[in-house]
Amino acid sequence: MKTDDQEQRLMIALQILLKEFGNYGEPRLRGDGDIQIPLDIDLKKARARQSNLADAFSRMMSDDLGPKRNSTWIK
Repeated sequence: MKTDDQEQRLMIALQILLKEFGNYGEPRLRGDGDIQIPLDIDLKKARARQSNLADAFSRMMSDDLGPKRNSTWIK
């Protein structure tokens, strides 16, 4: 079976499959042979906002802990 024929059949199968998943765009075959399936742009933005919020809270909480003390015992 030719590579071009396999790629074409795979792309058709992916398009059919992705119709069931509205959060993803059309698959694209890149020049190097990789297939890219983009996530919906609004979902990407929402994920980025959630990640940024989690990072901000993490930084705030670590700053609230105060300076780290040296745990070395002096005799």
